[in-house]
Amino acid sequence: MVAIRTVLCPVDLSAASARQVDLAAQLCRLFAARLVVHHNLATLPVGAAVGWMWQGGRGEAPTEDDVEARVRALLARLPGGVEHEARITRGLPSQTVMAVGDLVGADLVILATHGDSHQEHTSVTEQLLEHSERSLLVLHERDVASGPPDFLSPGSPHVALVPTDLAAGSRGAEELACELAARAPVELHLLHVAEPKRRGEPQPDDIETAMRARLPEALVGKARLHVAEGDPAAAIDGAARRLGAGCIVMGEHTKSFLRRWLSPDVSRALLHQAPCPVWYVPAGRAGAA
Repeated sequence: MVAIRTVLCPVDLSAASARQVDLAAQLCRLFAARLVVHHNLATLPVGAAVGWMWQGGRGEAPTEDDVEARVRALLARLPGGVEHEARITRGLPSQTVMAVGDLVGADLVILATHGDSHQEHTSVTEQLLEHSERSLLVLHERDVASGPPDFLSPGSPHVALVPTDLAAGSRGAEELACELAARAPVELHLLHVAEPKRRGEPQPDDIETAMRARLPEALVGKARLHVAEGDPAAAIDGAARRLGAGCIVMGEHTKSFLRRWLSPDVSRALLHQAPCPVWYVPAGRAGAA
């Protein structure tokens, strides 16, 4: 069973923050987790592509009293029964988020990103993808209009797309997605992106058999299996759009990238182009920090 006990939600108090907190609250209710809402008062350079820290170029930075009032307003949105607290800090953004994550024992960090990185600035989201060992769920600013997936809705199931390379690095993402499907109305789709076929290599039927073997018995026959060829980022993005995915759950974002389509380039491409939130799960980890 995947355990998510504490969710950290760093917010920049922009329009995306309310949706970000709403999504965090859903997952806290699903996993009986507590929520920590965090805001950092550091001012960043103009053009910094960060979805949850006050950015230069947005006008005068708010006072600490303003920040506290706006954070309280976000907490007031939470449904009853969600244990929560607020943290307000000053410091370097990525280091501060990682430090707060360590302090509160966060199993999951929910971020919002505002677009592509400035060419001379690596976004804080990307820094966390590179250096953090926690699960990261990234909500795009454009999702504010359509809203993130509502995992608690009793209506039609929400599609969770899980790219898998059938190796150990994908296990955490597969386990987390299966747990979501067990707890919520989530329709699971596994996707394997293969190299162009060569003589003697596994054929799609063999690949689907291998994917099926990785599912818990309760999901065999229910989860949908897909095999594609070509560029991994393009194939994952295309499948997410075709299926109307509510989120992409993908594995391994830590430093030890050994496989081509679980590389930093694929993670970064999906971070900026995916049509839905992306949940990055480090190898061997699902909810545990």
